[in-house]
Amino acid sequence: MATLALLLATAIWGWSFVPVKEAMGHTSPLWFLALRFAMAVLLFLPLAPRRARDWGQGLALGLFLFAGYAFQTWGLVYTTAQKSGLITGLSVVLVPPIAHLFGERTPLHTWAGMGIAAAGVVILALGGGGPLGPASTGDFLTVLGAISYALYLVLQGRWVGEGRWQRLLLPQFVAVAALSALGAAAAGEVTAALSPVVWRAAATTAVLASGVSFWLLLWAQRHLPTGYTALVLALEPAFAAVFGWWLLRETLTGPQILGAGLILLGILWPNLRAARAAPRERG
Repeated sequence: MATLALLLATAIWGWSFVPVKEAMGHTSPLWFLALRFAMAVLLFLPLAPRRARDWGQGLALGLFLFAGYAFQTWGLVYTTAQKSGLITGLSVVLVPPIAHLFGERTPLHTWAGMGIAAAGVVILALGGGGPLGPASTGDFLTVLGAISYALYLVLQGRWVGEGRWQRLLLPQFVAVAALSALGAAAAGEVTAALSPVVWRAAATTAVLASGVSFWLLLWAQRHLPTGYTALVLALEPAFAAVFGWWLLRETLTGPQILGAGLILLGILWPNLRAARAAPRERG
């Protein structure tokens, strides 16, 4: 069930690249993030934690989450929705080494699956022609976002089991909304005169990509190791590629389809190994 919850969250995040890409043609990245996460804050006010420690951990997570979203959304100004999702998937490679530094052990078969998935992400990101081929400023910004997401996942995996897991949601959203609004104000980007495209994208991503997906992620991280969590989240670039093709008519090449298949194989590999080992353990 935890894996299925992560898959649903990942599918929603893969879809969210499409409305965010569309919104970037009408507003700035920081002001869009401020609107989106302010709406998410309103949704989760009933879950406001009371302990100062919960707020401290949640705000710290929000700092890394803000960095991830800011770099990723900024990068979408210069790159395609598909490629943004593909490069963001590289964070899967960074999570196990960072988690290892914090003392978390990752099984060998999970490392193997990680390597297969990482190869798939690279093929997805670099296997296209035209806009999906050469690197750009948007690609570099998206790499910085991937590093931020990896740090976020590791820290959340360490803190999610301490008390009520829901307590970490609202402080994260408060941090992202506040930092985004401050950045937008400093850049002179704050405005209420926005197109329906922006308001629709902010509202749908607030409910689905922020509310539903982060709820599912937090719940799943209580039951799964951080390394395996990152492995399942590696499917996000494949979902982004599919939705980019379906809704924005961004094309995929044969190698990129192969890359998506490798990501799926990498996710399934630890489960296949565990299923094969179970009969031997019972015997």
